[in-house]
Amino acid sequence: MAKYSHSRLESFRKCPRQFYYRYVAKVPLEDAPEQIATFLGTRCHETLEHLYKEVARRRLPGLDELLSYFAERWKAEWTKDIVILDEQMKPADYRKIGTECVRDYYRRFQPFDQSRTIGLERRVEIALDRKGEYRMLGYIDRLAKADGGVWQVHDYKTNQSLPTQQDKDRDPQLAYYEIGIRQMWPDAEEVELYWHFLRFDHTIKSTRTSAQLDELRRETVDLIKQIEGRDQIEKAFPTRESALCNYCDYQHVCPVRKHLCEVRALAPSRFAKESGVKLVDHWADLQAQRQKLIDKQREIEAEIAEIQEALIKLAEKKGLSTVVGREKEATVTATEAVSFPTKTHDAETYDSFEAKLRQSKWWDEVSTLDRHALKRLWDRRAELNAVLRQLLSNYATPETDVSVRLRKRRG
Repeated sequence: MAKYSHSRLESFRKCPRQFYYRYVAKVPLEDAPEQIATFLGTRCHETLEHLYKEVARRRLPGLDELLSYFAERWKAEWTKDIVILDEQMKPADYRKIGTECVRDYYRRFQPFDQSRTIGLERRVEIALDRKGEYRMLGYIDRLAKADGGVWQVHDYKTNQSLPTQQDKDRDPQLAYYEIGIRQMWPDAEEVELYWHFLRFDHTIKSTRTSAQLDELRRETVDLIKQIEGRDQIEKAFPTRESALCNYCDYQHVCPVRKHLCEVRALAPSRFAKESGVKLVDHWADLQAQRQKLIDKQREIEAEIAEIQEALIKLAEKKGLSTVVGREKEATVTATEAVSFPTKTHDAETYDSFEAKLRQSKWWDEVSTLDRHALKRLWDRRAELNAVLRQLLSNYATPETDVSVRLRKRRG
């Protein structure tokens, strides 16, 4: 049984197909260029790691010294191949963000004596079940212990968005680490989980109950069983499209993104002539034309309805049943009709009507109170006994149906 990690499980949750490419098929990747978000996060992490190493040596570096360390690491690791997707941002903009992250954290927590550091990038193994068949592996950014024996798990994030307290109370990552801590140190009574969102100079603290940790273990074992129980073939791991597809390392093999990768580097003239592009563009053009026709049809139908209403008023005003045009003529026909209560519009009256009809011998003919069956019965009312005729009359509402038809002109 493979050891899982939070990132491995999140890969499956976010997109099973990405999980397949990375962990099942192990599709080889060329040296993919690093994304700027990853580069920024790594530089901030190693700067704070350096800070706490110095503090552990009973030496507190000044802010300027720490910022110099960040700048040196940035310069040493920077390459022109690092990918910046946001066209409005430059490398200097991201370096400024990183500098502000380090500065804000330093000013907020100096002299960094809130807790004693137990480990940096501390490796932790987690047994999810009693037999130890299902296991996880993780690395804690900073494991610490505060006064009173409270264990602390610290994680540093350079996300562009700030999650809510509720989001982190549901986040399993640090809760996995708590399970591991309690297994390594059974006397740990209290564990606190901290996410430091460096861009916002904001920290979210969360705790878990024993019941929540037990439930997390069960859910994770079930998830691993689901993964392991699938046929180890690509179609068993469907693509789950999201905004994260833009950052996926496997776009060149994924059926959802493969064609985009094939054509994105083509010159505009070649792009327009590529077979797939031509087919999709032609379909899109036809669909746009069809939508215009549909919209036009709706406009015409609405105008016809207005003309019909005007013809009805004209015929009523002048006492006409036919209105002539140059080649066609419109017939206006008024028909006396009747309606009965329905369950939708008058439920109380409908129930009363139904109860009384059930007592008559004609119930079988109208057992669903079908409007056509009731109309047929109404048309035969002269043949009915007086009681049923009166019953129908009590619930019948006279109406006039007016129809307008267009036909070839006569005469």
